Amino acid sequence: MEKLTIAMQNYLETIYEIAVNNNDEHSGVRLSDIAAKLNVSKASVNNAISVLVNAGYVKSEKYQDVFLTENGIETAKLLTNRHEVIKKLFTDVLGVDDETANEDACAIEHVISREAIQKIKDFLDKHKN
Repeated sequence: MEKLTIAMQNYLETIYEIAVNNNDEHSGVRLSDIAAKLNVSKASVNNAISVLVNAGYVKSEKYQDVFLTENGIETAKLLTNRHEVIKKLFTDVLGVDDETANEDACAIEHVISREAIQKIKDFLDKHKN
Protein backbone atom coordinates (compact mmCIF):
# COMPACT_ATOMS: atom_id res chain seq x y z
CA MET A 1 0.00 0.00 0.00
CA GLU A 2 2.93 2.35 0.62
CA LYS A 3 3.51 2.64 -3.13
CA LEU A 4 -0.01 3.98 -3.72
CA THR A 5 -0.53 7.71 -3.68
CA ILE A 6 -3.24 9.16 -1.46
CA ALA A 7 -5.40 9.71 -4.55
CA MET A 8 -5.04 6.06 -5.59
CA GLN A 9 -5.85 4.95 -2.05
CA ASN A 10 -9.03 7.06 -2.23
CA TYR A 11 -10.01 5.44 -5.52
CA LEU A 12 -9.43 1.99 -4.06
CA GLU A 13 -11.44 2.77 -0.95
CA THR A 14 -14.26 4.22 -3.06
CA ILE A 15 -14.45 1.15 -5.31
CA TYR A 16 -14.62 -1.04 -2.21
CA GLU A 17 -17.32 1.12 -0.62
CA ILE A 18 -19.49 1.03 -3.74
CA ALA A 19 -19.06 -2.73 -4.09
CA VAL A 20 -19.95 -3.32 -0.43
CA ASN A 21 -22.99 -1.07 -0.80
CA ASN A 22 -23.99 -3.39 -3.67
CA ASN A 23 -23.88 -6.17 -1.02
CA ASP A 24 -20.76 -7.90 -2.35
CA GLU A 25 -17.15 -6.76 -2.13
CA HIS A 26 -16.48 -8.89 -5.20
CA SER A 27 -19.12 -7.16 -7.35
CA GLY A 28 -18.24 -4.97 -10.29
CA VAL A 29 -18.33 -1.21 -10.03
CA ARG A 30 -19.12 1.18 -12.86
CA LEU A 31 -16.68 3.96 -13.74
CA SER A 32 -19.54 6.44 -13.71
CA ASP A 33 -20.38 5.51 -10.12
CA ILE A 34 -16.76 6.04 -9.05
CA ALA A 35 -16.66 9.39 -10.85
CA ALA A 36 -19.91 10.51 -9.23
CA LYS A 37 -18.82 9.46 -5.73
CA LEU A 38 -15.47 11.24 -6.00
CA ASN A 39 -16.84 14.16 -8.05
CA VAL A 40 -14.23 13.68 -10.78
CA SER A 41 -14.38 13.08 -14.53
CA LYS A 42 -14.65 9.62 -16.08
CA ALA A 43 -11.30 10.32 -17.75
CA SER A 44 -9.70 10.78 -14.33
CA VAL A 45 -11.25 7.54 -13.14
CA ASN A 46 -10.00 5.77 -16.27
CA ASN A 47 -6.44 6.96 -15.59
CA ALA A 48 -6.64 5.89 -11.94
CA ILE A 49 -8.01 2.47 -12.90
CA SER A 50 -5.05 1.94 -15.24
CA VAL A 51 -2.66 2.65 -12.35
CA LEU A 52 -4.58 0.31 -10.02
CA VAL A 53 -4.68 -2.44 -12.67
CA ASN A 54 -0.92 -2.19 -13.18
CA ALA A 55 -0.37 -2.32 -9.42
CA GLY A 56 -2.57 -5.44 -9.13
CA TYR A 57 -5.38 -3.92 -7.06
CA VAL A 58 -8.19 -4.09 -9.64
CA LYS A 59 -9.20 -5.96 -12.78
CA SER A 60 -10.90 -4.15 -15.61
CA GLU A 61 -11.69 -4.63 -19.27
CA LYS A 62 -12.39 -1.69 -21.57
CA TYR A 63 -16.05 -0.57 -21.23
CA GLN A 64 -16.63 -3.06 -18.41
CA ASP A 65 -17.08 -2.85 -14.65
CA VAL A 66 -14.08 -2.63 -12.34
CA PHE A 67 -13.45 -5.51 -9.94
CA LEU A 68 -11.16 -5.51 -6.92
CA THR A 69 -8.54 -8.24 -6.77
CA GLU A 70 -8.02 -10.07 -3.48
CA ASN A 71 -5.09 -7.72 -2.81
CA GLY A 72 -7.34 -4.78 -3.64
CA ILE A 73 -10.02 -5.98 -1.23
CA GLU A 74 -7.49 -6.55 1.53
CA THR A 75 -5.91 -3.13 1.06
CA ALA A 76 -9.27 -1.36 0.83
CA LYS A 77 -10.44 -3.08 4.03
CA LEU A 78 -7.28 -1.90 5.77
CA LEU A 79 -7.89 1.69 4.63
CA THR A 80 -11.55 1.53 5.60
CA ASN A 81 -10.66 0.15 9.02
CA ARG A 82 -8.12 2.91 9.61
CA HIS A 83 -10.73 5.48 8.65
CA GLU A 84 -13.32 4.02 11.03
CA VAL A 85 -10.89 3.78 13.95
CA ILE A 86 -9.79 7.40 13.58
CA LYS A 87 -13.35 8.61 13.09
CA LYS A 88 -14.48 6.71 16.19
CA LEU A 89 -11.72 8.32 18.25
CA PHE A 90 -12.76 11.77 17.06
CA THR A 91 -16.51 11.32 17.56
CA ASP A 92 -16.73 9.04 20.61
CA VAL A 93 -13.76 10.26 22.63
CA LEU A 94 -13.08 13.81 21.49
CA GLY A 95 -16.65 14.83 20.66
CA VAL A 96 -15.91 16.03 17.13
CA ASP A 97 -19.02 16.31 14.95
CA ASP A 98 -19.57 13.47 12.50
CA GLU A 99 -18.90 15.41 9.30
CA THR A 100 -15.67 16.95 10.55
CA ALA A 101 -14.52 13.63 12.01
CA ASN A 102 -15.17 11.93 8.68
CA GLU A 103 -13.21 14.53 6.70
CA ASP A 104 -10.30 14.51 9.15
CA ALA A 105 -10.21 10.71 9.29
CA CYS A 106 -10.06 10.63 5.50
CA ALA A 107 -7.00 12.87 5.53
CA ILE A 108 -5.21 11.11 8.38
CA GLU A 109 -5.85 7.47 7.38
CA HIS A 110 -3.30 7.72 4.57
CA VAL A 111 -0.37 8.89 6.65
CA ILE A 112 -0.86 7.40 10.12
CA SER A 113 1.42 4.55 11.16
CA ARG A 114 0.26 1.02 11.89
CA GLU A 115 1.57 1.43 15.41
CA ALA A 116 -0.54 4.54 16.02
CA ILE A 117 -3.67 2.87 14.63
CA GLN A 118 -3.09 -0.14 16.88
CA LYS A 119 -2.62 2.12 19.93
CA ILE A 120 -5.86 3.93 19.10
CA LYS A 121 -7.68 0.58 18.72
CA ASP A 122 -6.27 -0.60 22.05
CA PHE A 123 -7.36 2.64 23.73
CA LEU A 124 -10.88 2.43 22.26
CA ASP A 125 -11.20 -1.22 23.30
CA LYS A 126 -10.01 -0.42 26.83
CA HIS A 127 -12.42 2.50 27.17
CA LYS A 128 -15.53 1.10 25.49
CA ASN A 129 -17.78 2.28 28.28
